[in-house]
Formats: sequence, structure tokens, C-alpha cells
Amino acid sequence: MKDFPIPLHQSKGELILAEEDGLADSDVSSISPTSSCISQTDSLIQAFNSQLCVLTPRMSPVGCSSECSVELGKETDNLVEEIYIAKHSIAKGIIYQNNIEAYAAKIPPNVPVVELQEALSKSEKEIKNNFVEKVIVNVEQDRKTNRSEDFDVVVSIDIGTTYSGYAFAYTKSPSDKQIHMMRQTEGSDRGLNNQKVPTVLLLSPEEKFHSFGYAARDFYHDLDPSDAKQWLYFDKFKMNLHNNMDVNRESQVMAQNGHSVSALTVFAHTLSYMRWQVEKELRDQGRLPKVRWVVTVPALWTQQAKQFIRESAYMADICSPETADHLLIALEPEAASVCCRNLHFDQIIQFNTNRLRSGSYMVVDCGGGTVDITVHTVSAQTGTLRELHKATGGPCGSIGVDKEFNDLLDTIFGTSFMRRFQQERPAAYNELMLSFEARKRSTTSFRSTPLNIFPPFAFIDFFRKVSGIEVEAAVKEYGRPELTWSNEGILKIHPSLMYQLFQPTLNKIIEHIEAVLSTRRLDDTISHLFLVGGFSESQILQEAIRENFSNRVHIIIPQAVSLSVLKGGVLYGLNPTIVSSRRVTHTYGLGVVKPFINGLHPLDKLVIRGGQKWCVDVLERLVESGQAVSVGQIISKKFTPASTNQREIILQVYATLSKTAQFITDNNVYKCGLLRLNLSEKNDTTALREIVVSLVFGGTEVTAFAVDSSTGCSVKTTLDFMD
Repeated sequence: MKDFPIPLHQSKGELILAEEDGLADSDVSSISPTSSCISQTDSLIQAFNSQLCVLTPRMSPVGCSSECSVELGKETDNLVEEIYIAKHSIAKGIIYQNNIEAYAAKIPPNVPVVELQEALSKSEKEIKNNFVEKVIVNVEQDRKTNRSEDFDVVVSIDIGTTYSGYAFAYTKSPSDKQIHMMRQTEGSDRGLNNQKVPTVLLLSPEEKFHSFGYAARDFYHDLDPSDAKQWLYFDKFKMNLHNNMDVNRESQVMAQNGHSVSALTVFAHTLSYMRWQVEKELRDQGRLPKVRWVVTVPALWTQQAKQFIRESAYMADICSPETADHLLIALEPEAASVCCRNLHFDQIIQFNTNRLRSGSYMVVDCGGGTVDITVHTVSAQTGTLRELHKATGGPCGSIGVDKEFNDLLDTIFGTSFMRRFQQERPAAYNELMLSFEARKRSTTSFRSTPLNIFPPFAFIDFFRKVSGIEVEAAVKEYGRPELTWSNEGILKIHPSLMYQLFQPTLNKIIEHIEAVLSTRRLDDTISHLFLVGGFSESQILQEAIRENFSNRVHIIIPQAVSLSVLKGGVLYGLNPTIVSSRRVTHTYGLGVVKPFINGLHPLDKLVIRGGQKWCVDVLERLVESGQAVSVGQIISKKFTPASTNQREIILQVYATLSKTAQFITDNNVYKCGLLRLNLSEKNDTTALREIVVSLVFGGTEVTAFAVDSSTGCSVKTTLDFMD
């Protein structure tokens, strides 16, 4: 396997203006032009003297005089004064911004041409003075998304916390319409029926790829304990990306021996292994076809984590930035929802008074690390899905039960011993946990006989050597009748104790489901609840869901629940337009400055420059958490560089889960991205350029593009969530 390089940061463009201020390159201001009685020259002088950008004149909208007729901070029927700038973003360039007409709902996204709408006047002079610029966007020319028919095969990859796999389907074979699951070639776990491989990566002491899955685990466990310390063994590393607002290209993942490696490298090796296995299987069927790749991720992941996965896929040679449309990032519960919709369409859609009625349902995706919940309504007319509630859930997957079992072992045998056992006898520890996993999946609240856990002999022998006593003595000293030790070397757990190990995780899952079902606007809307994901194979989880919710929704547990995400990922890749709208998981906005209003803005945000009062660090929200957005919905702003020599515009993007955050300094408001506009293209005129910047929401990833409104040409745009 190849050794993956870590991608280098892009070099920053140099801003020409205000170099004497000595401010950081990354801090760039952005404000909106508005009508003002201050001259443009005076405004620029004031900006340089105060390190704060101020108002400059702009063309008035249709119906307004181009002459200044209002005082600073006042508004007319056609013009609202607004300033966009962050306090800590005052820097070498001056950038102006104002809202443009909301055209996104009526036109498709992406690369634009400019159309001038003439005013209804016969006078050429009046037309020249009063025209309105409107940006028309054509998605087919720049950010083209290929249809599934352009590919021979759609491959879905699911990197799970505990198990990973892939599935694929041919797009052009009339005789083969089924979804094929990955071919197992490396064995399996005793007592477990898995159609995936363990999410385990092994790197050599030189940090080179060695193996993945069963092969990695078996090789590592066969190593002498002294040699094993030199190897890099990674397990359950996916959780490093969950709810992580700080993930970036320098993020690290710690191996079992305590050594840290680039997280990008770890995920790239994982995806490269999957790619290699897929291509090998496809080659066995004939020539290697053209592939559309789909990688599924939790819906709760941040934009940083989604970009992280995309860049990992680039490093794994799944595709490249130039062929970015060959890779789709799909949301795990959404993929599962597509699978459930296909399997149970006739149950979800209701037939009422001779008419089909759209139906709504919930998908609860219970995996190893997280539980993701989505709610969709399926159109009876088109079959497309519309998200009714933003994705929710949390880190309450099956590893929570494993943690409770480990805590129990710590209590019985001592925390220090268990840590030492795990480090010095990793193969034996894994065998112990696999024995528990088999019993965990078969646990039911109706069982009355004990569940047998088979600790390996290495555990018994190691405990005797370290503590000087027998395992049986430690179990007896624990003193609970629900836990006993047999003469055959079996740890017997009564079902009531096993149920207690499940309880904290079950409570969290039930709380998340209840919170969604109790949402006021969803009252009596949801008719079905689909329970999917690997953890959903647990009978005790199934029983808990039925006990709490069967009187409110019809609960369906599909066959092969652990494969729902993989199958749905393939179906999504075959038809990415099946989801027509989504709910935004985070509030996204820009850091801005607005005119200070007494009684509304706090005094600690007041800045006075040039006799003007400004409120700094305002969070100008673009979309709000939970807001419904159509796929391809665009929110646009217009920016003007302060000089014809300026070569780059940099804007900072913020995110929060809060709907009420007002300032970028509020708790839980994070700087999540950097938007760069490359202005290196030659400007043939002496006039300042107007750049229309558009952020595209509604997809699984937030994207951006920009247009020079005077020429209609695209502006190179980079939206980086990991800068």
C-alpha cells in the first residue's frame, strides 16, 4: 500500500493596502457599502487612521437618487445601512459587502453569467443610472455534478466506529440490479456473524501501512508483547471526529502504544484499503469500471469533519480535487432512511379516501460510537425525501455498554491491573471483549439463566502473577450474587446485571428519541420508527424501544439492520436528488460590525472611530440551526476590494448550535472556516470590482463560489473548514 503525504497548506495571497498597519494577513475586514454623506476619499483616510473600515457611496437601487440624501445610520424605503466587519478581523485589506437580491430559490446553483435588468424607462440616461444587477447562476458549467448514468458502478463505504465495509451496484447492467456486499476473505470473529471487518488499522514502526481489519488485528495479537510496543495499532479512531470543532490537518490520533500519528494519514490508509479491496473485486468481474464513490458519515459531524473525510479520500486516490464530483459525502442516518424508504414505501405512504398521502417516519441509526436520528417525509407524488427535523443524537452507541463492562472489570480486578493487562496482553484483552460482544448481542430482558463470558487463560494467569490471588477470589470479594465464577473458568453474569450495563446507554437513546417525538410541530406526524445500525441487532435495545414507543409509532426493524447504511449509501449514489431539502445542523454566519444602537447593543461592544459609534463582533447569521433549506439553496453577498491592486479577499465563517447567539464571542460560537477569493485575474478597468460571493446550503457539504459581476467570469474560491 502507498505511503500518504500530508497535504500542505495553501499559501496566502498578499493584500496590498494598509501594509503600514502591521496587521496579520489572516485578519481581513469586510463591510457593506451604503449611501453616505462622507466622501469616498475621506472614508478611506478615516479607515486607515482608525483601522476600521467605514461607509463609502454605492449605486442606489432602482427608484433612489444616486445623490446622498440620508444621514449615516438612517434607512430609506429601498436601502438599509449595514456594516460587515469583525473586530479581530481588521487588517491589511478593505472589503465592502452588501446584500444582493435573493435569487437562489428560482435558479439552479453555481457558475454564473451576469444579466442587467433595464429599468422601465425609455431614456438611455435613466436606464444607465437606474439599472439593477442580477446574477444568474448555471450549475452545469462550473460545479457540474455528474449523473449516476455517467458511472458504471456506485460504491458505498462505511467507516464505522467498530466495523467497516463497502457495498456496490452496477448502474448499466440490466441483468444485475442487486446491491453487492463486500467479499469476506480474511476470516471472522468466533460467535459473531459479521458482514464487515473490524475498524482496526496497523502501521509498521516506520509508520507504513501494514494491514487493516482481521489481518491487522491477528498479526498484531500474534506479536511478542515487547515487539508489539513498536507497532502502531489503531482501534475505534472514528470517534476522534465526533462533534469536534477543532479538527484540522494537524490533528493527531493516538495508537495503542501511546504514539500519535496524523489523523489524515490514519483515515487515508483506511479509505485506501477499502478502495484497493473494491477495485480488486471489481477487476475479478472484468475490467475496472468508472466508479462513483459514496462515503457515509454521521449527520452530527461538523463541516470540518466532512472536509477532513474528503481530503482523506483525495490522499487515498479515491478521487482528486479536479474530479471532486466522483465522491459524494452521504449522511449515515439519511442513507439508512433512503434504504428504509425503498423497502417500506407502501407502508409509509398512506392511502386515504382514494388518494395517496405523504408519510413521515423516523430513522434511529444506532452504531458502535454514535446514535443518529433523522425524520423525513416522503412525497407520495415524487418519492423524494424532505427532512422535517434536524439530525440529532449523540455519542451513545454500543461502545457505551463496553465501557460499563470495563468499569465493572476495573471494580472487580482493579483499574491498574486492567490497564496493564490491556497494554501487555492485547490479544487476550481483545479475546475477552469479543466474548462479551457475543453475549451483549444475545442479551434479552426475558432471559433467566446466566450469560457465560469466557476469559482467556492468559487473563487468569496474568492476574495470578500480578496480584498473587486467583480470579475466583476476586469475584467472590466483589460480593454480588449476579456475578459468579465457575470451576470451568467461566465468568457468569446474571441477565439483571447485564441489563444494568445497558441501562445508561439505553436511557440516553430513549431521551434523544423522546425529544424528537415531543417536538410540537411533529405532533402526530411521525407514523413509523425504523431501528437500524449494528447496535440495533441487540435484542435488549429493541425491547427498550418497543416498550417506550410502540404505543406512539409503528416500530420496524429491517432485516440485516447493520447493513442499512451501506445499502442506503449505494441507493443515494444512484440518485443523489432523492433528498430535496434538509435541516441545517448548525447556525452559520460572518463576524460583522453594525452601527451601535443604544439600549440594544452592550457597551462592551462599543467602538468609536472617527466620531462614529460601532457595535463590533456581531454574528451576522446566514442560516440558523434547524432551518429548512432546499438542496442548492444559495445565500449571496457582494464584496468590493478597496483597491484595483488587491489580489485576495479573506472572510471568516463562524458556526454554533445556538439559534440565539448574537456575537462571535458568545459561548459555543466557533470560527469554523475561511473563505478565500483569488483576485489575481487582471482587472482591465480602473473601477473597483464587485464580487458576488455565494454560499450553497442544503447539501451534505457547504460549498461556495464567486463571480465578478462586471465580467460574468468566475472567481477562484476556496472555502476551507480546516485552515
